[in-house]
Amino acid sequence: MSVRPLIIPVCLALLAGLVVIPGTAQGKGERGGPKPVTVFPSPGTPVASDSTTFSFRGLKPGDLGPVTIRGSRTGYHRGRRLAHSDGHGVSVIPERGFMPGELVSVFTGKRIRGARGGDFRVRIGRFTSDGRKRSRPKEPNGFPRLKSRPDLRPPALKVLTSDPAAAPGRVLFAPKQTGLVICDRLGRITWFRPTGFGGRGQEVQDFKVQRYRGSPVLTYWRGDAGRNGPFQVGSYNILDRRYRDVARFGTGNGYRPDAHEFTITSKNTALAIAYRSVRWDLRKHGGGRQGKVFDNVVQEIDIKTGAVLFEWHSLGNVGLDASVSRRPKNGDTWDYFHANSVAEDGDSLLVSARKVSTIYRIARKSGRIKWRLRGDGRKPRANDFRVGPEARFGFQHDAERLPNGDISLFDNGSARSLSTVVRNQSSALVLRPRSSGEMSEVIPVGRFEHPQPIIAGSQGSTEVLPGGNVFVGWGSRSRITEFAPDGGVVFDAVFSAPVNSYRATKADWTGRPVSRPAMASKRGKRGATVWASWNGRDDIVYWRVLTGPGRKRLDPLTASFWTGLETAIPAERLGAWVRVQAFSGEGTLLGQSKVARVGTRVGGRLRR
Repeated sequence: MSVRPLIIPVCLALLAGLVVIPGTAQGKGERGGPKPVTVFPSPGTPVASDSTTFSFRGLKPGDLGPVTIRGSRTGYHRGRRLAHSDGHGVSVIPERGFMPGELVSVFTGKRIRGARGGDFRVRIGRFTSDGRKRSRPKEPNGFPRLKSRPDLRPPALKVLTSDPAAAPGRVLFAPKQTGLVICDRLGRITWFRPTGFGGRGQEVQDFKVQRYRGSPVLTYWRGDAGRNGPFQVGSYNILDRRYRDVARFGTGNGYRPDAHEFTITSKNTALAIAYRSVRWDLRKHGGGRQGKVFDNVVQEIDIKTGAVLFEWHSLGNVGLDASVSRRPKNGDTWDYFHANSVAEDGDSLLVSARKVSTIYRIARKSGRIKWRLRGDGRKPRANDFRVGPEARFGFQHDAERLPNGDISLFDNGSARSLSTVVRNQSSALVLRPRSSGEMSEVIPVGRFEHPQPIIAGSQGSTEVLPGGNVFVGWGSRSRITEFAPDGGVVFDAVFSAPVNSYRATKADWTGRPVSRPAMASKRGKRGATVWASWNGRDDIVYWRVLTGPGRKRLDPLTASFWTGLETAIPAERLGAWVRVQAFSGEGTLLGQSKVARVGTRVGGRLRR
């Protein structure tokens, strides 16, 4: 049977646009061609994970069409598909991993951004251990246990200044070795969750209030941190206002979730950082061909599905010569970049990198670097801004775009592990980018320094509050300060023990725990004492003690104002049984403990 008569009509129909080949239908781009599709990892990535997935963004999940994946050493890979929860993409998950160093080719029928047509390649990294052991934090400096909750050993915050001009809200910080802390402007703790010892030996970092699916939530990283470097194994955690788990997840594509950043975006996704040690040619930097470097990975994660929506790598985008950190001569992995914050900036992301004293603006659609803001005055060719002496910064943390277009950051000024000093005092800094002739520039619109000069060799945070006050966590210096817009100190506090908090923040928070109040009591030679606590309840104004000869024969005995996480209430006499009740300022009964015999304790252990 001859098919020649069918060829010409079909070809003519294709030319006329009347026939669509199944699996190739695409939207139109601005120039009339197929609408480009973004894929991560980006085409040409030199250090893709051996467990990588391929995430296609900018199309409906069912419109991707056929995809073929072939490794140069592992051959063809089948894969399953995972639709992104926003309906704007799909991830292809290979059924097995790839080999170190192999070239992976991906064939599609789409127009892929950054590739020629629909086909692209990535190189799998040659990953290696960084040689560091995980740290095991010691028990926290002998903090006393609560009488009513002996499982809680909260730290103390010594408030030095608390001015009425301080912004409203709760103070949140997380002494790594101790736990998560929420307190008021007088330093009185309202909620505490311990890190966890008894063999777990974990730390917590990046504790703050965010919004997830329209509701305020508490978020933090918890896990094992590495000694002297970015080697961390943990998880990102979300709690609701009743302190119940909403979500717990990590980074994707086989990376370990790093503690530096966990930000929930306006689209209910998560921005996070990961580090991984990879073999890299260091001969141009005095090393060997098989040297080791940390690749810094920035990801946007679909919290609901775990899919990776965006992935960016420092290697392949930022050269090693940009670093002020010297290559280790003992064979350790070179931490040349050290990403420590990621923030939304419209259609881009702001990434702060400590070891290059630079903030990068990265396009979310392509992963392309839009501009570089380097603050230390070195390597001017690696800067897209003119930075005058008053605007300089170094080894910074916590870069954020403000609603008015300014950029806030914590300027460490120097680093404890490096000899380079950019400034002799750490500060909170607000910069204003503006165009000026052929080159843009940044000007300082606010620099907030402590009256007692502070040098924070690591960590730190800056938060510009809605009313204009600036809230600062001094990182490794275990101090928290709030400044008025004119630079005056309106809140200042130090930790009572040598522990530090990676960041400190201030936010409105209302907690309503599912547990009941806890209580302990004890008779003594000079009377009795009742201890009352309700971990997480933040609207208690006073406690009332009831006592009597029987469980159901209790009468009010005394009352005492709430003084913090645990309130000690003296009592001249107690009957055989006792109970405590919590009241609001209007006299509303908020909750009550169980009835217990004097000398015993009631109240549940911490819910996890």
